[in-house]
Amino acid sequence: MAQSRADTTKANLIRAAFFLFAEKGFEATSTREIAMRAKTNIASINYHFGGKAGLRLACAETVVSRLDRLRGHPEAISLPPTLDTPQTRFEATMLRQAIVVLSIEEADAIMRFMIREAHAKGEVFEHVYSHFFNPTFLLFYQLFLEATGREDSDADREELKVAIFSLISVLAYFRIGEPVILKHQNWPAYGPDQTGIILRVLQGNIRSIIDNYRRKT
Repeated sequence: MAQSRADTTKANLIRAAFFLFAEKGFEATSTREIAMRAKTNIASINYHFGGKAGLRLACAETVVSRLDRLRGHPEAISLPPTLDTPQTRFEATMLRQAIVVLSIEEADAIMRFMIREAHAKGEVFEHVYSHFFNPTFLLFYQLFLEATGREDSDADREELKVAIFSLISVLAYFRIGEPVILKHQNWPAYGPDQTGIILRVLQGNIRSIIDNYRRKT
């Protein structure tokens, strides 16, 4: 079914606002800029979203919805044949997440938008945290327990979560620090060859951490 004109306008506003919020931040972005980028009038922002704040939340909901679809259907993200068969579901899930971060269209804007909202600690962050960050991390945690053969216990929980965050933070840096990494490595961009190198190194790190915590059981 073809999109209605109203649906098209809403989608264009969300896309325009998302990129501007990611680039400049919410406060520094004007409704005029958003409307100009979306090729519509300022009044349409109030009409469809009740104002800039409502549009900001709509951006967050759109990002979460897209990432949720990928998390809910991991088979939609195929691993490169250059990688060995993943030894655990945790490894496979982390590698697929890495492919999303490194390769998905708009990944850089998504990361910057998420980081800005995390530091803002407002309604949008609470929405993103409860609908994406928290359920995603809980999934990683359960898969990590499964991979290491450990039980969830008060004594180990904090350390195990930090171990998982150590992997997530390394992965995130490849997007956050992309300009530095590309310059240092003399890479033009994250193409298939570069992504393959990153994935193989990440795979080795994942297996080392899992092996380390298996030895402690």
